[in-house]
Amino acid sequence: MAGNGGDDLKLLGTCVSPHTLRVRLALRLKGVSYHYVEQDPKKENTTGELLLPGKLPVMLIHGGKPVRQSSNILQYLDDVFAGVGPNLLPVDSYERAVARYWADFIDDTLVEAMYKAAWGETEIEKAEGKHQEAAAVVALEGALRECYTPFFGGKNAGYVDVVLGSLLPWVHATDVIRGVKTFDPVRTPLLATWTDRFDELKAAQSVMPDVTRAVDYAMAMSLHRSRQRKMVDGTILWFIWVCCIALIFYMTWMAI
Repeated sequence: MAGNGGDDLKLLGTCVSPHTLRVRLALRLKGVSYHYVEQDPKKENTTGELLLPGKLPVMLIHGGKPVRQSSNILQYLDDVFAGVGPNLLPVDSYERAVARYWADFIDDTLVEAMYKAAWGETEIEKAEGKHQEAAAVVALEGALRECYTPFFGGKNAGYVDVVLGSLLPWVHATDVIRGVKTFDPVRTPLLATWTDRFDELKAAQSVMPDVTRAVDYAMAMSLHRSRQRKMVDGTILWFIWVCCIALIFYMTWMAI
């Protein structure tokens, strides 16, 4: 199949979403052309086409057929555009399994820890998230050390690099907000060097949102969650107040 997807290949997503970014990075790395349709995360079906709701706001439409979920899309691109540009996943079966493991680790462990550290319900939960995040980063440092190569995928960026690289705008934004480096040059020198190397990729520079935009979006999310929490707290207080009034009336009635 030709590497030029053209009008036959359409991507729906939001530019600040890591799930959208990883697909755009993969398409750029493989050199496959596509039509990108930016979606408004605050609205549904802004283009009149189905957009998968929830935490995975990305959809690839190829030949009129939808392909959902970012990691699934990456593997689909490798299969459909085999021989076009570099492979994202290794050819060796064992190495493919290892790559999938670390990609899942990033999504299931690192991302969850980062989320808890940034938006935990309590300070204790945030502290626990930071501890889990630090442990996950150290584990990734060890995985990169075992590669003995510039990227997780070897000499070129591959599947794991794309998955982790899609988080870099949020990592940089978090570093600015917290005043600390997630991939610290002293504690995790390999990841710190990898970050600089990935940021310098032309594929990354062409699709990554700037740090300022990511910071603004992160701050807006934090404010939105704070307002939601206050609304929930207010609703709980109102419910307690109503229950107390009802109890007072009941006790007064029984005393008559």
